[in-house]
Amino acid sequence: MTFLTTLAQRVDPNSAALIVLDMVKDPGSPPSMEIPRLRNPLGNLVRLVKSAHRVGFPVIYVKNSYSDWVLLDNWKDGWSRRADYSPRRYAEGVELHDGLEVAEGDAVMIKRYYSAFAHGPLDLMLRCKGIKSVLLTGGAVLGAVESAAKESYVRGYYLVLVSDCVVPDSGPDHELVMKHGSSKLGAIVATAEEIARHWDSLPAGKRE
Repeated sequence: MTFLTTLAQRVDPNSAALIVLDMVKDPGSPPSMEIPRLRNPLGNLVRLVKSAHRVGFPVIYVKNSYSDWVLLDNWKDGWSRRADYSPRRYAEGVELHDGLEVAEGDAVMIKRYYSAFAHGPLDLMLRCKGIKSVLLTGGAVLGAVESAAKESYVRGYYLVLVSDCVVPDSGPDHELVMKHGSSKLGAIVATAEEIARHWDSLPAGKRE
């Protein structure tokens, strides 16, 4: 049995996937790059996705979408306590943030709850493609990212947390998730530049 202990092993285009969580526009908000908390992680993520596409690295965009049809009572109660309550705020046709493009071979799926694995096909998608390792990006770091990290781990996937491609990319919540992922979930914490540097050493092409 071969353990995936190095970053190079965990970002191999033939056995890993880049998962982009909840990077969708909030209707009525300013352009993506004008939102301070998004500027750095989104810029890093756009560059990482372009590098992934060059070597045929699979990308899965996970869009958050909520509606009265798919909200359990505990979620309805939680949403109703928020000042920005609106289950229709994110429709299934909501757009990805500026600069993020879906290329041939990428996948787009809708998630309904914090975790991308809850009530959806993500685990099946990964297993059908022979994925052993997942690279997690997006936001919120102490919501979608943290939930996906835990569930990836218990389902047997190796983890890479891309530290500068999550929202927020600094602060207490960020530090908590990175530390917990590294110490408890066996995650490798790496930057977009570290990962892209490895991919840039590979020939361009499609996933085998």
